[in-house]
Amino acid sequence: MKVVLDSNIFVSSFFWKGNPRNVFDRVTNGQDELFITDEILEEITTVLSREKFNLSVKEVEDYVNIIESYSIKIICKNDAEDISRDKDDNKILQCGIEGNVDFIVTGDDDLLILEKYMNIKIVKPKEYLDILESI
Repeated sequence: MKVVLDSNIFVSSFFWKGNPRNVFDRVTNGQDELFITDEILEEITTVLSREKFNLSVKEVEDYVNIIESYSIKIICKNDAEDISRDKDDNKILQCGIEGNVDFIVTGDDDLLILEKYMNIKIVKPKEYLDILESI
């Protein structure tokens, strides 16, 4: 499958076990293609740099490098439309559109409320894994 993962999925997969980690493991195992943009990477860097994670600059860079090494980076040709209730989430939708992905995996209610955008299903990690198991 072709996927975009929201920042919260990366953070959860790095610090906790569970469904977000299982989703990211699918990427690292070559089962899914991960699409990302510089804007999403910047957001991940900002989130991981928060004091509550207590990471050094080098550790944040290492996490971002891991993500990049498993990603197909795209450059969005168009500005993201204002689709989500949270304008910061529009970059996730835009990456999905331009990457022609099958799923956006997120824990963000502002994206989940959409359920689908164009032909892209927007799901929580467990729902994504359940869908794949049923195929």
